[in-house]
Amino acid sequence: MNNRRLYLALPLVLGLSLSAGLAPASSADRYSAKPPATATLADGLLSPLSLAAGRHGLYVTQNFAGILNKVKSNGAPKVVRSSGGSEVGSVPPPEVGSVSLYKDTVYFSEGAGGMDGQPNEQWIKSLDNHRKASPQKIADIAAYEAKRNPDGRITYGFRNVRDQRCLDQIPEGIPGKYQGQVDSHVYATAVDKRSIYVADAGANAILKVDKRSKRVSTVAVLPATYVRITAVLAAGMGLPDCVVGEKYYLEPVPTDVEFGKHGWLYVTSLPGGPEDGSLGALGRVYKVHSGSGKVVQLASGFSGATNLAVSSRGDIYVAEMFGNKISVVKKGYHKPRTLLEATAPGALEIHDNRLYATTHALPDFTGPTPPAGKILKIKLR
Repeated sequence: MNNRRLYLALPLVLGLSLSAGLAPASSADRYSAKPPATATLADGLLSPLSLAAGRHGLYVTQNFAGILNKVKSNGAPKVVRSSGGSEVGSVPPPEVGSVSLYKDTVYFSEGAGGMDGQPNEQWIKSLDNHRKASPQKIADIAAYEAKRNPDGRITYGFRNVRDQRCLDQIPEGIPGKYQGQVDSHVYATAVDKRSIYVADAGANAILKVDKRSKRVSTVAVLPATYVRITAVLAAGMGLPDCVVGEKYYLEPVPTDVEFGKHGWLYVTSLPGGPEDGSLGALGRVYKVHSGSGKVVQLASGFSGATNLAVSSRGDIYVAEMFGNKISVVKKGYHKPRTLLEATAPGALEIHDNRLYATTHALPDFTGPTPPAGKILKIKLR
């Protein structure tokens, strides 16, 4: 998994060369009501992939710059943490992300390495909102992943194909069948009085850190999403005829975790694989019980579900980074509708009946384009 590609797609198991895929969502799927009123609070941000909003302020991470900002009332971002930047063109700084607030303490992740061959460290840290003290280390999630590897016994790829001669015909670069790998990338946190819940996009798991003991444990491993290989898909990818009709299981990649009621956590999942729509919109929203680890699917059909926010009445808002929209799943329903079209939305938070969202969160790696990330404030009805 490449550190500079958000860790959003694990090994590109089904390639990006597919041209024959599902059609994009039609306008009939769009939310029929008038788009909500929005205001831009800040702009010029580089990869704003995480937000936290509360009575102690609004925080945003610029992940690839290794920066945590507090957004002032005039919209100016104030740096409250920098992981140690480097000169342009040299080794990038450790990524800063996964920001959360609990009372007057800011929690975030800081880390680097992993599938890029570098040593993997993924620290959960805290910072007092009122003091200029240094961040406090809480737990190294990557160390837990290296020791436990929660999805290590789960088979991905062509799980049910047992003919090795068939697997040997699969093109290089597409893993035919493999177990969950040792890799950690903390992508989101949710914090309460006793615990820090972690969406680890590398481990494919929801984890829990006990604040007092610093002990890390596994809450749940998300279920793999599968794609059935048709003759058209097989021809486009150069796959052998022996896998036509078989299921290819994708890594689930959790990208956010938020609190619900009665011990439930709400989680977005962006399955590892191409995000060009060639395999359809495979993103999911689950609820995971923080005590039992039970996983229940709530909604599907998202294109790049990178974040969510849950309103007080139970509506679920989802950032679809590769669908270029923010969707809503109304309480009691399972089908998402478009709330607002937005370019590459990355993170969502709700505070005081306002939905805060980052857009243009995916940087343009093709040229020297200046950072274009924004924070929007959206009035909810």
